[in-house]
Parts: sequence; structure tokens; C-alpha cells
Amino acid sequence: MVPEEIFEEMERIGRMLESRGLILSARSGNMSVRVGDKAYIKRSGAMMGYLREGDIVEADISDENPEGASVEYKVHRAIYLNTDFKVVIHAHTPYAIVESMDGNDIEPADAEGRYYFYRIPVLDVEHAISSDEVAEKIPEAIKPYGAVVVKAHGTFAAAMNLEDAFSRITEVESACMLRYLSRSK
Repeated sequence: MVPEEIFEEMERIGRMLESRGLILSARSGNMSVRVGDKAYIKRSGAMMGYLREGDIVEADISDENPEGASVEYKVHRAIYLNTDFKVVIHAHTPYAIVESMDGNDIEPADAEGRYYFYRIPVLDVEHAISSDEVAEKIPEAIKPYGAVVVKAHGTFAAAMNLEDAFSRITEVESACMLRYLSRSK
């Protein structure tokens, strides 16, 4: 059973991600919350901006493949098992995806972007979606800033609460958008 306060916060953050254009399609992206030995994660195929009862799966953190959980569960689980973070959000952020296409870390061009990130790590992997390679590499990459972009796939942000992870998603996307726009003037 998903605690009501966790569902309500996931529902709120999902709506904010949707309204800000931080997920490219209704069923894309995912988020999770770890509480002790449990993880609560968006159900595979659920719409991030319109979460309903039954759209959050409860999983034991020791379970490698809980039924119905997002296909990215293994990545969330790897972050939980190898860091102190308590929440993970993954969004298909358009500007971050574009800026990651060359596989190089992203250096923000704007002052605020540089305030948050000296550089935004980009994981250049062969299989970007729900791969063992991402699960293996992401914990170390995400530790310094709480955010990483998987090349051509999207941003993962981790924090101690959903609001802070959401903020990191927006900070990455803002820095990437301003970098992209500065080159197109």
C-alpha cells in the first residue's frame, strides 16, 4: 500500500513535470521514493502528469524486477543501493537530450547554470534505456551534482525529496536550453 502523502507528492510533481514540458510524451519518464527497504515507483505505462491510484508500485529494494514497475526501476534501484539519495526522477527533457547528443559533458553557458553545475555529466552508453550499463555507471556519475544526462535519452535527478529532485531537473533543462539558444542567435 502506497502511503497517501507519497502518492500526493508524486502526483503533484508529475503534474509539474508535465506542465513545464519536461517529459516528451504522456507515458514517458518516471520517479520513485525510497523509504527504508521499500521503493515506490511509477508504474510502467502510467501517465506522469496524470497519476491515479494504482499508478505507483511498491517494491522491496531487494527485488530486482518488481511486477508492473517502470522499466527504469533497475537504474533507480542502483542509485538507492549505492548512494544516500532518497528520491529519483527521470524525465525526457528536450534541451538536455539535444545537448547530450555528442556524448560530451555539458558545460553551462549561463551564470545560474554554472552556479549549480560546473559541468553536467553525460553518460555515453550503448543502450540508454533500462540497461545494466546505465545502472552500473549512474551512481558515481550522479553523486557530485545529483543530476546526470543519459545521452539521447534524458535527465536523471536524485535528491533527498521530490521537490529538490524536480528542482535539479529544471536546473539542468534551463542550463541546456540557454546553452542551445545562445548558439542559435
